[in-house]
Amino acid sequence: MKPIHTFICEDDPLFLELLSEYIGSQPDMEVTGTASRKSDLIQAVGVVPMDVLLLDLNLSDENYDGIEAAIEIKAMRPDLQIIVLSSLDQEEVMTHAIAYGRVTNYITKEHYADVPSAIRSAAAGRSGLHHSSAGVLMNRLVRSHQSELKKKITPVQLQIMQMLDQGYSRREIAEKLYYNEQSVNNELCKASRTIKGKFPYLEWLRLKKHNTKHLVELAKQLGLLEPSPELPETAAGRERHHS
Repeated sequence: MKPIHTFICEDDPLFLELLSEYIGSQPDMEVTGTASRKSDLIQAVGVVPMDVLLLDLNLSDENYDGIEAAIEIKAMRPDLQIIVLSSLDQEEVMTHAIAYGRVTNYITKEHYADVPSAIRSAAAGRSGLHHSSAGVLMNRLVRSHQSELKKKITPVQLQIMQMLDQGYSRREIAEKLYYNEQSVNNELCKASRTIKGKFPYLEWLRLKKHNTKHLVELAKQLGLLEPSPELPETAAGRERHHS
């Protein structure tokens, strides 16, 4: 069986030696070469056989030239599987490496023991982010969607839903915002239509008349509303269930 040809680019000589020995000890892998600088790596790509490239991102003191290398290499060898193995765990760096460098996987160095498994998956064409980067990128994705949705829902609509969550009735909200109740209802309908566009599969959102409580709860779950203490009961009466 042909071994998986693996090339390693790492600027730390001690870690490079450790990694080379570790990968070389795998029965189905062969380390075909190493480099510590971007220029040496670029030269090797067209000459040295490699199925998978293990790439450190910080190859110099001043620049994340590993990302630059990944971009250039993918233009030369679109088929080459690149796995980042880096001590850098910043969200922005991970995002750029995956989005622009088109790397197959991103693993932080503390989890180097998981590299052989990642190499096998990459060589077999199976994608999947390592847990050391997946959680960070998922958080970024969640915030991105929250931000996009917040841009489409107006501050007034958010304020109305926030006040409903605090226990205000629609009449009280109208008084405080110098609106009439119909205007409050109209703003809630607009917010509902905006969220419908994002979640067309929610049955209750497809109904012509739906429970506003569900809308407020969904807005809270999506991170659109801040947690707020419920206000004391008043004689005016609260719409506790936002119906």
